[in-house]
Amino acid sequence: MKTVGQILSFERNSKNLSIIDISIELKISKRIIFDLENDKIKNNEDIIFNIGHLRSYSNFLELDTDTIIKKFKDQISFNIKEEKNNITPIVENNFFKIEKFFAASIIMVVFTSFYFLFVDQNDNEINFALIPDIPESLEPIVEKANTFDTKSESNDVNKNVLINNSSAIASIEFDEDITTVATLKMLNPTWLQLRDEADNIVLSKLMDKDEEFSYEIKLNYNITAGNAGNILVLIDGEVRGKIGKYGDILDSFILYKDFTN
Repeated sequence: MKTVGQILSFERNSKNLSIIDISIELKISKRIIFDLENDKIKNNEDIIFNIGHLRSYSNFLELDTDTIIKKFKDQISFNIKEEKNNITPIVENNFFKIEKFFAASIIMVVFTSFYFLFVDQNDNEINFALIPDIPESLEPIVEKANTFDTKSESNDVNKNVLINNSSAIASIEFDEDITTVATLKMLNPTWLQLRDEADNIVLSKLMDKDEEFSYEIKLNYNITAGNAGNILVLIDGEVRGKIGKYGDILDSFILYKDFTN
């Protein structure tokens, strides 16, 4: 039994027409005519357009177009069934399923362990350090500043503390009569803001490690800091301790000359 393509090719040749002649006459590409005659048309998204081209081609060759279209539809349906019958069934391999499950289980165990070891510390308090702790080289100085009880102990600490000149020292001309000067020394990088009694900003910046700021204590500056535990207080060069605990956020704190911590 002849296919639709064989019928079309036979009728075209019997009329002594070439594929180019048909293409020019019907304004159909040579590729589509070639595919129709060689039964290469597939049942895909272009099938409606190809059936329209087949109808035009069949009418031009003066064939029984309805019969040709029906035969064509049956033909491509048969091809689809044939293709489906040739599909090799996929056999699932349970071994690979077990491998995937085992790999996923390992990933879950590692993730859970990491979470409980490094993330979930069950610390519900807000009191935590915003930046790293004080370096070991300064730890003895700070511990002495926190624990001295007598004037002699404080004097010993003063002997071991070296106060360096800083680019952040306030431009204040100290008179001989001024005896009380507060110095804020940064043990680690810390954001610091100072405002005067009129609420004007005197200083607002991220201070570097070992940077200092000095001012007359009688000015009553309001101190706001991101981490009070990183600020060492000196009154007239005497270490009085840190201004607060690590992680404490200080807001509008005023230093007095009798400050100790």
